[in-house]
Amino acid sequence: VFLKGFGHREAGKPETVDADTVFQIASLSKPVSATIVAALVSDEIVSWDAKITDLDPAFRLSEPYPTSELTVRDLFSHRSGLPGTAGDDLEDIGYDRAEILRRLRFVSPSSSFRAGYSYSNFGLTEGAVAAAKPTGKPWEEIAEEKLYRPLGMASTSSRHADFIKHVNRAALHVKVDGVWAAKVKRDPDAQAPAGGVSSTARDLSQWVRLVLGNGVYAGETLIKADALDQTHV
Repeated sequence: VFLKGFGHREAGKPETVDADTVFQIASLSKPVSATIVAALVSDEIVSWDAKITDLDPAFRLSEPYPTSELTVRDLFSHRSGLPGTAGDDLEDIGYDRAEILRRLRFVSPSSSFRAGYSYSNFGLTEGAVAAAKPTGKPWEEIAEEKLYRPLGMASTSSRHADFIKHVNRAALHVKVDGVWAAKVKRDPDAQAPAGGVSSTARDLSQWVRLVLGNGVYAGETLIKADALDQTHV
């Protein structure tokens, strides 16, 4: 695997990016999280078609029928009917994950259940959190246990606190008067499964090896192929 960094970790500073620079990978977190759920499916802890009401009985959508039929697959496929931005504004003003997910019951659908696609950060977050419920462990711990640790992804985490501990990390930038500047800080813990993973090129190459190997890594089957296949349907 060719690994090399390009550019600087922060505009205006001399430190350069290398293969071990930690980035906040934003929505690339979603396929990583799908792989983690596939590991749970492979271990027969949960199924892609498990109903959310069975996994997380307190969760509600705005209407009874979608609430009763909603599955992990529906939420990872963005076909629950939740509007794409549902919950994002609540995160922006400081609500935590539990309260944002609770308040999704007050959001009117943007389409009929399973009749449309709408990219939803907090819909997918609920799917991941619910899938982890049978383990009795928080999502962040399951991510480490099922993916990061087995693949030796030592610089990867679903916790913002771990990201900011790294000295070799990339800053977030925005354009100010046409010039890129490190003016943004983001703590995405509320939607960690959807947008809160931080990682490096070196670590992500190990995840890619697992996916390209249909669940086999370094000669060992870590995830059954039929469970992982469903992440690409």
